[in-house]
Amino acid sequence: MLNMEPTLYVYRDADYCSMWIREDASEKITDFLVRKGAEQINTTDLVRIMNDGVRNPDTDVVIVFSQDIIPDKVLDNISTPSPNSLFRKFLNAGHTIIWLGDEPTFHVGLSDKKHRPLPQPQTIQHLIGNPSLKPIRTDDRLVLVKPTLEGLLLGMRPWKGKRPHGSLTIGVNFIPLGVSREGVHSYIYSTKPVSWSLSGMIRLYDFNPITSKTLSSEMLETIFNIALRKILFNEIMLLTKQFNLLKKEVDEKIINKLDKIIEEMKKNRKSEI
Repeated sequence: MLNMEPTLYVYRDADYCSMWIREDASEKITDFLVRKGAEQINTTDLVRIMNDGVRNPDTDVVIVFSQDIIPDKVLDNISTPSPNSLFRKFLNAGHTIIWLGDEPTFHVGLSDKKHRPLPQPQTIQHLIGNPSLKPIRTDDRLVLVKPTLEGLLLGMRPWKGKRPHGSLTIGVNFIPLGVSREGVHSYIYSTKPVSWSLSGMIRLYDFNPITSKTLSSEMLETIFNIALRKILFNEIMLLTKQFNLLKKEVDEKIINKLDKIIEEMKKNRKSEI
């Protein structure tokens, strides 16, 4: 039997800094996923694996970033990265990046543990594919985030986040996973139809700081479940199909019943005349 599970990697590089994800949380994420079978990679490995993924779009590669910063080596220009960046080409090839912490594409990391901000919203447009994914605010105010149906199926629980996004068109390219009264905090986005494949940029928990204490075991399990598609989507799709068939059958019976009632009413009216 063929193994259809994706190849899972977790990125962690001591030569690079992080933003909201503290070092102890990065280590916790990495150790957890390695115990689950993932391979830990550094920036040199990341470049190689992303290039291999671009050359082999029929493979299924998932990379969990345990540091919320894009290393300089996967961008074509660290000041104004373009869609020709390896980061974007990897996503375009149909692979997956799982991201938590500060906004993806907000900062580029340098190998001396320094970082610099990236221009917005053009960097979001160039590296992910949609400028509307820019958050509507960047202050420190927290708001309650609740999982959507899709988020619940992935095992997500409520959290307090601080990077809401405005309204995006929900459809084949965008699936919200966590929402607040202000907008979407967690999502799946792809330049290609996501459908139910869960590929593309998967943005998760947007709180600060992410430490070994604030990052719960349930959150780690959710990250792993998403990475390996260990979810109920197949069962839900089957149930949805069965429900639609049942609904169609019920609708037809109701329509037939209504037709009979109408015929009886017509007959009664004629007899009264």
